[in-house]
Amino acid sequence: METFDELYYTDPYAREFDAHVTSCTPTDDGFAIELDRTAFYPTGGGQPGDRGTIALADAAAAQAPATGEKDEATAADAESGSDGEAEPEPTLAHVREAVPGAEPGQVVHLTDAPLPVGAAVHGKLDWTWRRDNMEAHTGEHIVSGIVHRLYGYNNIGFHMGEKCIEVDFDGTLTPEQALDVERRANAAVRDNVKVKALLPSPAELEAMDYRSKKDHEGQIRVVVIDGVDSCACCGTHVSTSGQVGLIKILRIGTKKKKTRLELLCGRRALELCEERMDQLRDVSNFLSVADEEVPEAVRRLSGEKDELKHQLKAANRKAIEQEVATMPKQDGALVSYRDAADMDELRYLCECVMEKNVAPVVAALSPMEGSDGRINFAISSAELDLRPVCKELNKRLDGRGGGKPNMVQGSWATTRGQAEAALKELLA
Repeated sequence: METFDELYYTDPYAREFDAHVTSCTPTDDGFAIELDRTAFYPTGGGQPGDRGTIALADAAAAQAPATGEKDEATAADAESGSDGEAEPEPTLAHVREAVPGAEPGQVVHLTDAPLPVGAAVHGKLDWTWRRDNMEAHTGEHIVSGIVHRLYGYNNIGFHMGEKCIEVDFDGTLTPEQALDVERRANAAVRDNVKVKALLPSPAELEAMDYRSKKDHEGQIRVVVIDGVDSCACCGTHVSTSGQVGLIKILRIGTKKKKTRLELLCGRRALELCEERMDQLRDVSNFLSVADEEVPEAVRRLSGEKDELKHQLKAANRKAIEQEVATMPKQDGALVSYRDAADMDELRYLCECVMEKNVAPVVAALSPMEGSDGRINFAISSAELDLRPVCKELNKRLDGRGGGKPNMVQGSWATTRGQAEAALKELLA
């Protein structure tokens, strides 16, 4: 039964600690080390496990920063053994992840190097990683508590990633409601209320109003954020809501009467806001407008672009009409290749040729924009059923497409020469 007396619970702000190695076993991609005590939180409850280092207590490498990168001096020493001499035993192991062991409270440290059983060691957490997760987990509690209080929705899914936190609720939220939740959550952060981890007795638990995603056996740990939320939770949290710093909802998605919120908290949210401000500043400088004028400037440019596209389309159609008007009439198939034309323009050329009776059948071709060597085609005829022809062309030219008896369209993965040769053969 979980007793919650592990160091990561009793002192969640502990960045370093001393311990002894109780076991060390090889794994497929490293080693699994267990200690008699640890500050490394193991993956669970939606929160990723801690990272850092474990070093022999009397080794100078114990002073290495827990960045998750290998200590260069240690790696060089390990590779410098000469022929006939045993390589020195590692003095530093990098923990890529702490995971739960077979028994409650047991933590397995997945490392890149072994350490001797019984050795005194010094552990260091990657504190930036741990602090980010503490801020994120506390921020998620604040958001979930507010959603539950306002709308009665339950948190039915939770995952903390480096890019964002994903929280699923069993009800739908509108964008306006999500914005209101975000504002209330940041108000709770500014209030800087206490965040407490309680271990209530069964009688005390019975009297408590708290959220829980599943039934638990044994001792229940309830994290209480004063006036905001109470939730059964085994994760690590900051001690006051103000230490979360900032909560930012990035996206809201609804599906089958459920809602997923993607959010960031603390340092990661601040860095995202800084990044977005830099991007906004780049755009405002490019457009030569103030930051607050960017949305209107973009809308204006979009409108101008649409108008220019409309004018270009009209001009291209006029050019096609003039080109077709000068074409001599012919008895056989007409094949027209254009360096830059979209599918609408290819179809329009075919329509004009049919209307002016320039040829009994016409094929208009143009390179597909943004493709690697594909050619768009449109073929029209007033007499032939083009569907069998299109099928054979697709077979020969690695193509796809189809249509009606008198008009087919699509694209081929072929060259201009191969396409024109096949058209002349099949449309002769």
